[in-house]
Amino acid sequence: MTGTQIFWGVCAVVGLVAVGYASAHVGGMEAMIADLTHGWGGIAISLDLLFVAIPVVAFMVIEAYRLKMRWPWIWVPLILPLPGAFVVPLFFLLRERALLRMTAQHRSVGGNA
Repeated sequence: MTGTQIFWGVCAVVGLVAVGYASAHVGGMEAMIADLTHGWGGIAISLDLLFVAIPVVAFMVIEAYRLKMRWPWIWVPLILPLPGAFVVPLFFLLRERALLRMTAQHRSVGGNA
């Protein structure tokens, strides 16, 4: 395992634990939506996160296709119930593994020529 993979793995675990712990203390979906829409600050943060998430998830799907990763569309349904602070680093961990696999395959093909 490379240092980059360890970094993304640690980020994924920390994101899952930190956001999961905070989410466990939310008083239900209605309370969370009320908190987020209570003032302009909450609305601004919510919209910012939404409009950051859309291109990030699009990148994840496109990159998964490009790298020939299994189940490239799995990132769309995963991002809905799971914290983005977990799913995005998990994607980058698996992306790093796919890049290393492609590099190793390229070297083995090039070495046999």
